[in-house]
Amino acid sequence: MKTNKRGLLIGFVVLFALLMAGFFATGGSHIVIDGDEVTGVGGIAGLFIGLLAAFIGVVVALSVTGIVLASVALVVVVVLVAVLGSFALAAVPFLIPFLIIYALYCLFRTKPRTA
Repeated sequence: MKTNKRGLLIGFVVLFALLMAGFFATGGSHIVIDGDEVTGVGGIAGLFIGLLAAFIGVVVALSVTGIVLASVALVVVVVLVAVLGSFALAAVPFLIPFLIIYALYCLFRTKPRTA
């Protein structure tokens, strides 16, 4: 294990040890649902299940938001390509004199001949 990973792991262990010491020092959780106090393992499990449900909800909401933003960006790119393509097609008649001059240049240029 590298030194920076070891230090990070030690930091997490110390943080969780402090959290557990603080949890046991407060005498457990104090959760009240409908006027009844929920204590013990059921209260802790309910708290963690609620936190897990909230985390999953946030992840799903951010995922859907990201997908919507990506599809909107794709639509904007398609519209931009269509607009620029229409401008390019509208500019083709203005290029005809330059194409005629280039064609005459290619017709009358001399190629060096190698033996």
